Amino acid sequence: MPAINKKSWDKLESLIQESQFILLSTHIGADGDGLGSEIAFYYYLKNLRKECRIINSTSIPYNFSVIDPDSIVEAYSNSMNMWLSNLDLSIIFDIGDHRRVGDIGEFVYGNCPSVSIDHHPAKADHPFNLNLVDASAPATGYLIWKYFKHINLTNDKLPIEIASALYASLVTDTGSFKYQSTTADTHYMAAHLIESGVDGYKIQKNIYEQRKLSHVKLLGEMIQSLHYSSNGKVAWSIISQKMIKEVNGTDEDIDGFTEYIRSIQGVEISFIILEKPDGSHRISFRSSGKYTVNDVAQNFDGGGHKFAAGARIDNLSTIDVEKNIIRQITSKIEGEF
Repeated sequence: MPAINKKSWDKLESLIQESQFILLSTHIGADGDGLGSEIAFYYYLKNLRKECRIINSTSIPYNFSVIDPDSIVEAYSNSMNMWLSNLDLSIIFDIGDHRRVGDIGEFVYGNCPSVSIDHHPAKADHPFNLNLVDASAPATGYLIWKYFKHINLTNDKLPIEIASALYASLVTDTGSFKYQSTTADTHYMAAHLIESGVDGYKIQKNIYEQRKLSHVKLLGEMIQSLHYSSNGKVAWSIISQKMIKEVNGTDEDIDGFTEYIRSIQGVEISFIILEKPDGSHRISFRSSGKYTVNDVAQNFDGGGHKFAAGARIDNLSTIDVEKNIIRQITSKIEGEF
């Protein structure tokens, strides 16, 4: 993948200048990076007097309302089709796999030029007219900040709405600056955002200290049902819809579970299998850094970063999904599984 350079950013700027109706979106089950990136870009485009909207296939998680005080993030419905049919440009953030955009895909791809801004390697068959990807970036929000730097917006303080959104992006995708992708420039970006007026404590408190009771109850159920390899290097859990219903929760309640069990002493790889109502399975992988997991996810038509990845598996039973994943991981782990 060619590096993002001045020519790449110039092309994006040109597409924006030529467009009036612009859609911003991210993947299903939007996280802090996707949301922070699109919210920051929304306010930038509004300052350019563009007619833009943030429309995602799923609603914004409750703990990210702190970066959406104006309620600009919308969940797709058929009533939006008329507006979407007028698009001049779509910009998709943090998507990884273009299929993860969900129900609005028919409007995003083909009807107008589309741009991807991302730090996940793109699928070979991606449909984007302009693919701005840097897999070494700590977050997609970091790339937004680099674009703002390219157009000289960072020469001064950023508007607080933009700065707060980018801070949430950076914090969530670096694990509060503890992941291996964190660089000196990552901290420089954070410093600039704080200088712009960001209340880092408020943002992190709202994101990480607003756990629903259903999340806590489900976490307890998950801990009770943990599985371990015999060498203790792999830990995993299967979350069923029955477990979620029993705590009056939602699929959103599993957020952070994979990282939680990866932090258990001695665990090198963790994964969560979420049974979906339609019979499919959503898989989340994490690694401590010794073994890659994105290649395992790719074997199931998924993807992601070296040490954090995911996949969706259709047409297999839960037992078969579990067996297939274990078979893939066994070849990586030294010694008896």
